[in-house]
Amino acid sequence: MSRDATAPIPPPALPWCEPVPLSNRPSLSALATVLAITAARQVRGKRIWVLVLLFALPAAFALLVRRYDPSYDPAIQEQILVFALIPQAIIPLTALLFASGLVQDDVEEQTLTYLLVRPVPRWAIYLVKVLGTTLVTAVFASVFTTAALAAVYAGLPEYDAGWLLARAGVVAGLTALALLEYIAVFGCLGLVTRKSLAVGVGYILVFEGLLANVPFLLRYATAMFYNRVLSVRWLGLPGDDWSIDLNAVPSVAVCLLVLLGAAAFFLALGAWIFSTREFRVKTPEGS
Repeated sequence: MSRDATAPIPPPALPWCEPVPLSNRPSLSALATVLAITAARQVRGKRIWVLVLLFALPAAFALLVRRYDPSYDPAIQEQILVFALIPQAIIPLTALLFASGLVQDDVEEQTLTYLLVRPVPRWAIYLVKVLGTTLVTAVFASVFTTAALAAVYAGLPEYDAGWLLARAGVVAGLTALALLEYIAVFGCLGLVTRKSLAVGVGYILVFEGLLANVPFLLRYATAMFYNRVLSVRWLGLPGDDWSIDLNAVPSVAVCLLVLLGAAAFFLALGAWIFSTREFRVKTPEGS
């Protein structure tokens, strides 16, 4: 028998198929999963109770003042509680508290690997986590700022329900915008330092607490200044206490452009850092 007769028969050639390029677009279902995981984590645990406690304080103070102050003035109480205490202290602290655990919580709970192996780019994971955190905090904040306004104005004959709801809607929008700005800043901060809480508190005290109240050009570098200008323009608040002259300060369009532009910058920076950084994930053995 010849050698050719015993040679193995080669398999038939497979038909040539053009390779299908992989899509660079993130899967919507995977993005929704990351969003759901982020929102679920933020609404459980101690942080959410701290948020509730912080945002309940203005309404509680307003009710106490209405009960015991015979010369009660709702405009003064609104200025102090809704437009001073909430935006200058409660909103930045809430954003810092939630943004500080934006990534670190996944590292501590050993769920970061689960997120990273999903068909979602790293930058998209980070942006969705910021979105989920902003949505959760904004919803809770809107409820409690509305409650604070109701505690200040409800029951007074010169302020009807329609006026109160319209005002609450504007305040809720300003609150959500401020939360997005601060969460973008503090989320990025948490990626570059482990002492993000201490550095964040320092930022709040120096920039949003001190520089925002100084009538010089330095206040133009603070988010608080632009939010105050929007409050004065949209709600007709007196700007004298903040040294805001509507003829000299930026327009609504400029304020929104600055705030959204700054938020976009820090979101992009945070997404880039998250995409390039290597995270040391804890294992069950503690290694």
